[in-house]
Formats: sequence, structure tokens, C-alpha cells
Amino acid sequence: MNNLQVNLVWNNFGIDNSNNSILPSGLNCLQRDTPCFIGSPHQSSFAVDSGGSRPIRGSDNSIYEPDDASLPVASYYVTNSTRWGVSNIGRFMDSANGSYIIYTSRRFTNTLDSELFQTARMSPSSLRYFGIGLKNGMYSVVLQFAEIFFPDDQTWKSVGKRIFNIYIQGDLKETDFDIKKQTNGKSYTAVQRQYTVEVTNNVIDIHLFWAGKGTCCIPEQGFYGPSISALSVSSYDSNGEGDPGSQRNSTSSRTGLVVGVVVCVAILGFLALAGAIVWRQKRRRLEVEMEELFSIVGRPNIFSYGEMKSATDSFSDSNILGRGGYGPVYKVGYISNKIKQL
Repeated sequence: MNNLQVNLVWNNFGIDNSNNSILPSGLNCLQRDTPCFIGSPHQSSFAVDSGGSRPIRGSDNSIYEPDDASLPVASYYVTNSTRWGVSNIGRFMDSANGSYIIYTSRRFTNTLDSELFQTARMSPSSLRYFGIGLKNGMYSVVLQFAEIFFPDDQTWKSVGKRIFNIYIQGDLKETDFDIKKQTNGKSYTAVQRQYTVEVTNNVIDIHLFWAGKGTCCIPEQGFYGPSISALSVSSYDSNGEGDPGSQRNSTSSRTGLVVGVVVCVAILGFLALAGAIVWRQKRRRLEVEMEELFSIVGRPNIFSYGEMKSATDSFSDSNILGRGGYGPVYKVGYISNKIKQL
């Protein structure tokens, strides 16, 4: 019994100020019914780079806090700022990786934040993240995954499978979640899952649980079970206030709309300008051709209808000289040419 290790996270122990000091640091914040800051929340968002060793600003403008604490067997960790905590239950038998964190220097596809995916936290059985002291309300939860241990080549090592369930606030969100299955068998490819959940007691519970499915020992011991690269949580209400993600989406939508309108106006303006240039070129070409013709045959005399009517005495029959193929030909007075009435 000397080696017994028990994880007391997310239980219902009655904890008050008199016995709070004898508990391990942060445990009082990870109790089911009496978490820290209950009734007096101090935040509405947080983000974690699982396995990371330094803060990273993501493309969503969130600051992802490092999460590189060693969590063997049955253990937990709560940040000094008491913003969030993480808990692990389970042990990889005969595994050389005692910290349950995996690393890679590879670049990742399907993401703008490749560095976030170069580390990941694993668990043999149960991996939980808790947001502490959150304001009650609706929240957006974004979980980010990538398979970095099982290769996607044609060797026997690629047949390893990582399958686990995802719970948030105790509700089952994903059953038999397989990271590589989401990417059509590709490794080093980012996968994102987003959920909307409600916080009612100032804490959020994100639980990744291995239910005994998948492989345990391919390509080696100690690399099965749930794995996550990063996560972010942000609150929002009906108008998006207090939700950085909603505000970013709203800003992005407005920016996209403005860019779309500007592009459309620019295209229409370009087409109108091009049309005007083509029309002027055709008109100029026609004028040049007519000038060349007039230089050869002479420029025709053009008379108005009033002038012709006056010169023929209102097209009087007494002025008819004869008839042509298109009508009578009239004699005119002061106009030298003969006029044919059509």
C-alpha cells in the first residue's frame, strides 16, 4: 500500500477553510460541487498548449499557456493563476515516456498554428482539463488534435489506432474518436472540434477517456489512449460580447464583406473602363475609315428635311422630273442636286 496513488480530483469532499491547508495545492479547486471562485468568477476564457513549454499566440489571437507538468499515474496540476487545471489517471506499462508528453519537429498541415501541434499530452486512461473561476453562461470549446506518433506510411507501424471518447460537462460529445480517421489516415494533420456548452457552477470539465478500444502496443508500449495538442475556451452571449472568438468571427465577417464589396466594385469599374476604351477605339477606327473614303469620293452634301421641302415646293408634282427605283425625282430650286423622295 506504500505505492498507492489516488487521484482525488472531481469528487465531492466537503472542504472548508479549517482543513483546506492540509490538502495538496489546488485540489480544492477541482471538486465537483465546491470549485474555487464559485459565485465569484474571475475569467471568461483560457487556452492551453498541451505539452508546450512556453506561451504561444495562436492565429485566433488567443495566448496558449504552456502545459508541460509531469503527470504520472494518478496526478493533477493547477496553474499558479488558478485559471485551469489538468488531471491524469492511468499508467503506461513498460513505457519509457514517464511524462506522457510527446514531441515532434515536423510541420503540420491544415493549420496556421503548426507549433501548437508539435507537442501533445497523452493519458493511458483518463485525461481531464478544467477551466476554473469561469463566469456562468454559454461557452465555445475548441479542441485541437493531430496524430504525431503513428506514421501514415505503408509500414506495420502505421496500423496503430488511437481511439477514445470525448465528454464535456459530463455529456458525451464524441464516441470512438479516431484522429487519423478524421484526416483520411494522414498523420501530422490538424483536426479541430468545436462545441457549445453551458457553464453553471463557474467551472468547465473537458474529459478525454480511453474505453479500451484501439491498439495498445503498436509500434511500442505507452502510446495509446487519448491525446490532445491544444484547447481553447471562450464565453459568448447573444450579441457576442465577452467572446474573443465571436468578436474575431464578427470582425472577420465584416472584413470579408468589405473586401468582397471593394473587389466587386473594382471589377465592375475595370470592366466599364475596358468597355469605354474598346468603344472609343472602334469609333476612332470608323472615323478614320470614313475620312479615307471621303478623301477619295468626296464628302457628301447633307440637307435637312426642311431644306428639301422648301426647295421642292413641298414636294409638288409640278417639280417631278421622273421616277426612279425608290420613288419620284424632284427638281429643286436653290439646291443644285436633284432630290429623290423615298
